[in-house]
Amino acid sequence: MLRFALLSLIFLASFETAFAQTMVRATLEPVRVCPVEDITAGLPDFTSETCQTLRIWDVDPQGRALWVEARFVLTPELLAEPGPRGVFVSGFTSSQTWLNGAPLGRNGVPAVTRGAERPGQMDAIHYAPQALLREGENRIVLLLSSHHGVLKLATPMHVLGLGPYQSPTRLILQAYWPSLMMMSVFALSTLVFAVMALRSEDWEGPAILAALSLSLGLMLLSEALRGLWAYPYPFHAWRLIAITGFGWLAGMALMAHVLQRFCAWSADKRWLCVWVGALISAIPMLATSGFDAKAGYAVLAAMVMAAGLSAVFAIRQTQGAAVYVIGLMGASLMLYLTRQRFLDFHLYWISAAFLFALFVRQALALVQERRQRVQETERANRLDAALVRAQQDTAPSQLKLVSGSKTEFVSTDDIISLNGAGDYVELRFKSGRTALHNATLTELEQALPDAFLRVHRSCIVNTAFVEGLEREASGGGRLSLIGGSQAPVSRRIMPKVKSALEAGAA
Repeated sequence: MLRFALLSLIFLASFETAFAQTMVRATLEPVRVCPVEDITAGLPDFTSETCQTLRIWDVDPQGRALWVEARFVLTPELLAEPGPRGVFVSGFTSSQTWLNGAPLGRNGVPAVTRGAERPGQMDAIHYAPQALLREGENRIVLLLSSHHGVLKLATPMHVLGLGPYQSPTRLILQAYWPSLMMMSVFALSTLVFAVMALRSEDWEGPAILAALSLSLGLMLLSEALRGLWAYPYPFHAWRLIAITGFGWLAGMALMAHVLQRFCAWSADKRWLCVWVGALISAIPMLATSGFDAKAGYAVLAAMVMAAGLSAVFAIRQTQGAAVYVIGLMGASLMLYLTRQRFLDFHLYWISAAFLFALFVRQALALVQERRQRVQETERANRLDAALVRAQQDTAPSQLKLVSGSKTEFVSTDDIISLNGAGDYVELRFKSGRTALHNATLTELEQALPDAFLRVHRSCIVNTAFVEGLEREASGGGRLSLIGGSQAPVSRRIMPKVKSALEAGAA
């Protein structure tokens, strides 16, 4: 911990990135801020009445250029700390930095006008040579400007501090790692629920959960992007818009899920209710100035309304609604108490656990649905088999039998089996007689009614005369037929034969 105790000049207390987690607070002193009229005129007199004493998070360079002076004290113990140091400047600005009168570097090009400014990165660090640091009072001077923002932020400056020299992006990523672990959960949930929606007859429920997973995943990605990419400061506004927007969409999906889960209304009425709730949640979101608060209110309003809807169904004793009330109210209370920490961490872990539970429930429902389909198919097959048998009993079909120059018509309900015999087919009848037919098994298979089943490449049997099925170790089997004859069953079609016989027996 002492390694990071060099000094934190000033940091934003509510800014929970790795800056705040790796730099220990020292005595905080306010900064002096002076307007810039002419950069070429050099440093201003920071004691002038035109300058202000502000906290760093109250400094606002948006639409103008500012000089900032910060003074801090280094003790011998802090000065003796090993390793290189750097000055961190994190904010919605371009900057140029001096330490004890020596230039450290520029982040972009700050300027008085938009045309002259070149945007810098949102988070930057400048190497502070050991020779420039001294025991006692030290002085940092910044030149700031911010002309390229698409929005005016309530708190454009986040951190100004001195600490171990390391990548600020890596520091921020360390803070987001616990949450970023959930990205795979949201990606997998989106894919699984989307596939369920495509393959299920009741597609609306899985589709809503896919939208919820996708919104949370994109919200987390937007949140963690600051630790993945050292982006220029103008992009920061779009990142904040994305976080808030995806949070709002996740809230809409949550309300849609609660209504779809418990409400018996038509889809049109439920989605009308969702849109009304979305408009209500947008009111505090739009009325709040800070984007952290906007995202927080968007999520909080959705959870409170979803909890209220669940409470209505819980009062009506709808199964499972009470669990939703407890969970959503607990999450809402946690958001209110922890605020930014909830949006950075708790939201994604709670959501991942919630989606996992819903995935299990949805998977069980899908298994049940498929089981019902199989049962319905089996019932349909048994009905078809029964109809075929009834038709055979009342009006047996006739088969034209050609043997050499002789032609006769035989009733199919008298045929027990048909076996391939070279260039002929041997027919066995229930009377015990046999006959040859000038045709192939494939041709006869197409002419025979559904009561006949091809059980081997060289054998077709009438299922009405089957007495039993004996399975063999090889995977195939043998059918016992009326009259003591047997028919081979190939391994490949054994499942089909078994199903057909079971359907016929039913």
